Amino acid sequence: MAKRAHGRFVLALEGAGVVALFILMVVVFVDVVGRNLFNRPLPWGTELLEVVLAVLIFALYPVLALRSSHITVDLIPLPRALRAPQRALAGLVGATLFGVIAFCTARQAIRSAGYGDASPLLQIPTAYVLWGMCALSVVSAFAFLAAVPRKVPAQGTAVD
Repeated sequence: MAKRAHGRFVLALEGAGVVALFILMVVVFVDVVGRNLFNRPLPWGTELLEVVLAVLIFALYPVLALRSSHITVDLIPLPRALRAPQRALAGLVGATLFGVIAFCTARQAIRSAGYGDASPLLQIPTAYVLWGMCALSVVSAFAFLAAVPRKVPAQGTAVD
């Protein structure tokens, strides 16, 4: 049951990312065509793209962290025996960083709500966007932590 809910949650995040990417493509296309052919860009296009890009990034990063499919670069070659602890440490660092991002966005959301901030043209309350970013940052932090046990091999096995 928990695995099914986990799968649905990941599927929902992927779906949100797909929808956000599609909206991003359509808005950019309409904005470019309007700007180049009719000299009339979408006045609210940039504002919407900022929100959609935040949704795209923060919805998909938990999936990438959970699957350990984000981009990694090994700058220092390590012996095979140290690769698993290195990956586990990287997962813990990722969880910590997303925890800091969650804290900072929560603090900013509280300030934004207090001021009643909203986007200039569409009047999207920025506190809602920031709270969404905060919640998905927490999910990303937990995804990094959930991926750590897969990076540390059982006794006597090797991780490549």
